[in-house]
Amino acid sequence: MSKPITGKNHVGERREKRPNGDIYVYERITAYNEKTRKTYTVSQKLKGKIKSGTQKIVPTRPKKRKGEGSIPGATRQHTGLTDILEWVGKASGIDDDVYASFSEGDAAKILSIARYWIGSGGNTLPRLESWQVMHPLPYHEGITEDVYGNLFKNVGRNEEGVQRYFSARAEHLGKSPVVAFDSTTISTYSENQSEARQGFNKAQDGLNTIKLLTLYSVKSGEPIAFSKQPGNVPDVISIENTLTQLKCLHLEKPLVVTDNGYYSQKNMMEFSLRNVKFLTLVDPNITWIRETVDALRPSIASMSSTCPFDPSICGATSCLTHQFRKVRQRSRNGTAAGEKETFSRRLYVHIYYSPDNEAKTELAFRKDLLDLKMLVEENTTEFTESAQRKIDKYLTSSRKGRGGQLKVGFNDEAIAEAKKYFGYFALVSNQAMDTFTALENYRLREKIEELFAVQKGRLDGARPRTWYPDNLRGRQFTQFVSLGYHCFLTKKIKEIQSRLREKESGKTQSLIKLEKKLENWIAQRSLSQILDWFDCIETTKVQTAMGNYRWSTESVARDRLFLKYLGVRPE
Repeated sequence: MSKPITGKNHVGERREKRPNGDIYVYERITAYNEKTRKTYTVSQKLKGKIKSGTQKIVPTRPKKRKGEGSIPGATRQHTGLTDILEWVGKASGIDDDVYASFSEGDAAKILSIARYWIGSGGNTLPRLESWQVMHPLPYHEGITEDVYGNLFKNVGRNEEGVQRYFSARAEHLGKSPVVAFDSTTISTYSENQSEARQGFNKAQDGLNTIKLLTLYSVKSGEPIAFSKQPGNVPDVISIENTLTQLKCLHLEKPLVVTDNGYYSQKNMMEFSLRNVKFLTLVDPNITWIRETVDALRPSIASMSSTCPFDPSICGATSCLTHQFRKVRQRSRNGTAAGEKETFSRRLYVHIYYSPDNEAKTELAFRKDLLDLKMLVEENTTEFTESAQRKIDKYLTSSRKGRGGQLKVGFNDEAIAEAKKYFGYFALVSNQAMDTFTALENYRLREKIEELFAVQKGRLDGARPRTWYPDNLRGRQFTQFVSLGYHCFLTKKIKEIQSRLREKESGKTQSLIKLEKKLENWIAQRSLSQILDWFDCIETTKVQTAMGNYRWSTESVARDRLFLKYLGVRPE
């Protein structure tokens, strides 16, 4: 039987252990909210501390009233890390776009939580209120569980604000941007998330998943927009909504880059009909791709086909006219609804060959066939559809005599035919471009995989951590803003590294030596470690009868040079 609700406040005690071993003891008054069915903190007061190695509580000194001392006010906060994040928000335009898309209060909360996730390395939100005490953020009041819970619900339902932010970020891309499109899955135990369903699970943990689809600018290295879908929706049918979203973002002549999970005749037809440029990885086992490989073999074999930035790859391009078939939705121009209509479009097929990939593919192919042969010999009868196709195509079986022993062999002719295409891969586009420009654009697409790793590993995005779909939408949007911070800062640090490698005349010997130290220091640290390093910088503000004073922790010349080149503290 549950306790009766009395409506009275409860006086309790909370203890917080610090890194030096001291334990701070707080008197906390809590109350129960019948509407939300949650307990909330009414007030909290520091009673004293237990020094490391002792058991006795040392009471705190009573606070002086204003006017009793010569120091009417003094504060100390960690500002090194937050100064960098504040600069990122302004320099990237993220802060302006968030404030333009949401109310001032919601925008300040979104940016505060986004900076907390970056600054704390992805800590969970219950720790935010404590972290906020010593780190200045755009939202000055305490961000409690109720505060961020209501924020996520409001943002998740405010689709106008979300889409306005996406459009604002897209405006920064300029003309003809190269946009990568890909998906990842988020696993959950929750039964309240309606989108959580059994489907392809990239974490392979057997849980229900929610699919997160992201648009990413490969040139600027920043995310543009995202959406979520049920976990059972295949990648290949996710393109149509994305094309509509691209139109909504008013991107001028974008090139959309995808991997082979999004390849299909239907998707290529959708891109072509909507006049959207695409570049996609295609399975080289498709018949018309194999025909193109056979036609380009002599060209790929020549030395002039070697990739200038990766000599291990050779490539060539063929332009062809491809036929598409479409079922009419409406009767028009003599074609009745439901009839099939054929039309042609020009496609550019880029074929590449890698000897290294050929050796790896052949080794995996041999191991796979040997495993299948052993299973067939053991009279295994249940196989996946893919495995059964390989058995039918590459293995032979026979029996000697009535009831004789099963003999399994290899179809060497079919195997030899398959090996002809090992080491080849193909990119298909409806936009004319150089063979190796296409390869470079596709390789830049792979950065989106790093994006997903950051979102899950460093921004607390591996689990939904919310009860309802609207709250999840708001939480994912806030993570998306934080992801923008991460990508912009990562890009700027890489620009510093490029600058340090350049040899410029007019530098003094001491500056060259200092830049070398900075280059080595950056190379040995991740973004989280760099931010942690600057988190030690504290700013103290003191008000006295004689005036206001402010000072910050001293820093070494290398750190000052880093902040100068980054733009946080230009001199």
